[in-house]
Amino acid sequence: MSTRSLSALARRALASCVMALGCAAIAPAAHAAGNELTIAYPVDVPSWDPTAGTWPAAQSLYKAVFDSPLLINDKLEITPRLIESWKWLDDKNTRLDIVLRSGVTFQDGSKLTTDDFKYTFFDRPQTDKKLVINSTFTNKLSNIEIKSPTEAVMDFKNPNPTAPAWLAFMTAYILPKAYIEKVGTDQFLAHPIGAGPYKLVSYERGSRAVLEAYDGYWGPKPAIKRVVFNFAPDTSARVAMLESGRADVAAQIPVRDAERLKKDSKLVSKIYPYTQIFIVQLPSYVPALQNVHVRRAMQLAINKQALSRAFFANTAKPISVLALPGTPAYVDDVDVKYDPKAAEAELAQAGYSPGKPLEIPFMSANGSTPGDYDMARALVQMWSRIGIKADLQEVTLAKYMELSHSSKLTGPMLYSWDNATADPEIFAGYILNPNLPFSAWKQPELADTFKQLSALPQAQRIAGYQAIEKKATDDAWCIPLIQSVTTIAYKKTLNLTTYQTGYIMPQEYSWKK
Repeated sequence: MSTRSLSALARRALASCVMALGCAAIAPAAHAAGNELTIAYPVDVPSWDPTAGTWPAAQSLYKAVFDSPLLINDKLEITPRLIESWKWLDDKNTRLDIVLRSGVTFQDGSKLTTDDFKYTFFDRPQTDKKLVINSTFTNKLSNIEIKSPTEAVMDFKNPNPTAPAWLAFMTAYILPKAYIEKVGTDQFLAHPIGAGPYKLVSYERGSRAVLEAYDGYWGPKPAIKRVVFNFAPDTSARVAMLESGRADVAAQIPVRDAERLKKDSKLVSKIYPYTQIFIVQLPSYVPALQNVHVRRAMQLAINKQALSRAFFANTAKPISVLALPGTPAYVDDVDVKYDPKAAEAELAQAGYSPGKPLEIPFMSANGSTPGDYDMARALVQMWSRIGIKADLQEVTLAKYMELSHSSKLTGPMLYSWDNATADPEIFAGYILNPNLPFSAWKQPELADTFKQLSALPQAQRIAGYQAIEKKATDDAWCIPLIQSVTTIAYKKTLNLTTYQTGYIMPQEYSWKK
């Protein structure tokens, strides 16, 4: 029997067995003097180079070890972090002045300076081929001018109004130039150091990462001195770890378990929307998806409110555009209604019907975010009613990224798209820009459109993105589904803050006295 076909009961039994056999060597959480915290976490980091790729779930570990130049707070505002202040030096958004905090050190005691900043974002991509920074941001730079050990100016080839947002987003971490040049790339990846509140002291790939508070951290010192991330991809295993006392926190657990755990007097359980949206990516290079009637049929056949009700306790808000509700680029008057009759009529124009179904692969991760695979199965059922026979295939996020970035997806993909900045450039601008590896919809003329938008004043830029969002919905270039929700459950004796970004931030947690 495959994992895919296991019932919920069987999966829980399997998780219990895994816990009994595989976790016996992991000591129960020891909270002597409130010094330790154990977190059941869904995924490991892809590598200890935090600048290499956009891997949303890894950001919590990266922020703990490396910190970040800027930070998106719970109100989705850009706030200081390693960068103390920033300002544009021109009205075209091409020269950004940044000032680093003085006195910041890496975890080997060396000072963090603008030399490290320039090395990370400008020099390193040319000199170190093993640490491949996400070029989406760095390719826009023409130079970084160092004015002092704490001040530098970022020169961009073209207007880049979202640069501060990128410095708070994924892949924006400052790496230690001297340390990497001294020990080499391989040793850095095996024994990374950063400027964050915790240093990595022990790591077993696919199993766990142990962090200890760094005494020389520039900011408030963590109240909890030792944090253990136990990696458990199976959602039932994470729940079992929490309920058995082998974990103090369980992240991204199924909504049904989060609801059940609310009744446990020893635990706190939360379900809340955050800065991710569930989308169905439609690769334009797949022949069947080049037909607009097929794409519109897939869109009209989806009952989004039913998905929210069935899998997210009605907390996930249905969306019809590639933006978060309440953000500047969201379009309130676009609402794609569930209409199976209209969907069937659209599909008929493409030559398909329940009697002559369209057969197509359909991919989804399983357990990377709450409810993902359950929702994918529901989409298969909804499509089957109008004449689309989707072959659901479970893929890892790593495999998805490999296929997507090489334009080798064989069919639609259910994906949870993260954008902690909430800026439309990192929603529609990245999901649809054909020049970027994240885009499955490759419409060449959109590249120039997005480039032109970056040079416009903010109000015009937002209006331009709204127009693209409307067009994308009309022609179903991508199918927005719902604003994602995340879940967390933890011991009631823990003070824990949640973020709209979904970050797990142990540096801000503490045990109640």
